[in-house]
Amino acid sequence: MLLKHDHSELDDLLAAFFRNLAAGDLAQSFDNLDLFWARLGIHIRAEHLHLFPTLLHALSHPQSKKAGGRRPSFDAAENTIARLRADHHFFMTELAAAIKQLREIRQNAHSDKPALIENVREKIAMVAQRLKAHNELEESDVYPLAEVLLTPADCVILNEKMGKELDNVPQRFSTGAK
Repeated sequence: MLLKHDHSELDDLLAAFFRNLAAGDLAQSFDNLDLFWARLGIHIRAEHLHLFPTLLHALSHPQSKKAGGRRPSFDAAENTIARLRADHHFFMTELAAAIKQLREIRQNAHSDKPALIENVREKIAMVAQRLKAHNELEESDVYPLAEVLLTPADCVILNEKMGKELDNVPQRFSTGAK
């Protein structure tokens, strides 16, 4: 599934943030984190607008189900999706706070700059740890549901819709924007 590949690209962006932060390159760390935040937001938007509603719709309409496969109950799927949505909220809130803090560290002289940078690193390490478990849940329990519940043609349509979301990056990250 398209979003599984996006997980690995997001992991690479996060790794670049940690590498640049460890190297003391605050400007590049900020750029890495800003791009990661934007790309994760796009990824989340694709799930919220297309994947989650499609899966819940398929589970709530027995006539749309394919035969066979492992199907969770609607309530179980709804609970899993609620958990994923809570994770999404956590990620975006923590990333926004980290971006704000990094921006301030870059713009103002702070006597406690190393401590503030360490605070950002710890915050993003928490995000990374929770994101790892989150992605494992999506890849093992949620993404495979599309193939179980949808026809191959419907899977293609879903991937196209999500692909359009993933391609819709903020203008500041477009080629030639900076």
